[in-house]
Amino acid sequence: MNIEDTLFVETESSLIKKHKQLLWENRNDFIMIDLGRDIPIFKWFISNKSTWENYTVMNKTECLLNQIAAAHKQFPKDSVKDMLTDAAKRMRNISKGGMISNAGYEFIIDKAIELKDVTDVLPNTTIRYLKNPYFVWDKGDFENRKEIYRTHLNVVINRGISEINYELIRTILIDYDLNQKKMTKTILKDATRLSLSTIKNYLKNYPELNEIYQSIKDNSGTAKQRKQKEYNANKKRVA
Repeated sequence: MNIEDTLFVETESSLIKKHKQLLWENRNDFIMIDLGRDIPIFKWFISNKSTWENYTVMNKTECLLNQIAAAHKQFPKDSVKDMLTDAAKRMRNISKGGMISNAGYEFIIDKAIELKDVTDVLPNTTIRYLKNPYFVWDKGDFENRKEIYRTHLNVVINRGISEINYELIRTILIDYDLNQKKMTKTILKDATRLSLSTIKNYLKNYPELNEIYQSIKDNSGTAKQRKQKEYNANKKRVA
């Protein structure tokens, strides 16, 4: 079987390789890049707080090392072996009972590399914001880079959510049939499936949205509501 004929799955490493030039050219400016959409990837993670019971060690070790190798089948053999060796060390640290010897890990790693082109692996998560591994850190920031990454990610995610909510509210308002019931914040809440407090905040913080809302509110309503509005207006003039 040719490697070109096998199914590839994206990983963070493959995305970094694919966007290497962009990441490198922006190493002084961007701590991460926006891929524009959620990309399905395979990602492995071994928590130091986890513990693998002795009766699960062999199966979990073989399974995960096989998956890591298969997910990186397009990488050079030496690079894949380095990844697997690093992963195996982490697995050993959380495995009870010393079930696998050093030679045993070597055998499992070599077998995973041998079978990487025919082992199936599927995406298990998605990624949209890709860390820039070439980013040039200030000396004072390097030690806190994980926290800085996390803070930056939260900012861009929240900004993205704000843009989505803004467009959703705006679209619902513009497309609203003026012959339906008079527009209210409650109707807008139900149509967007956002909370009432969220609707109020957006109308307060975005004057252009509030202007559209007020216009739709003033010009919408059933025939009965319009008639009642006209009656109330005339009543005020007489008074």
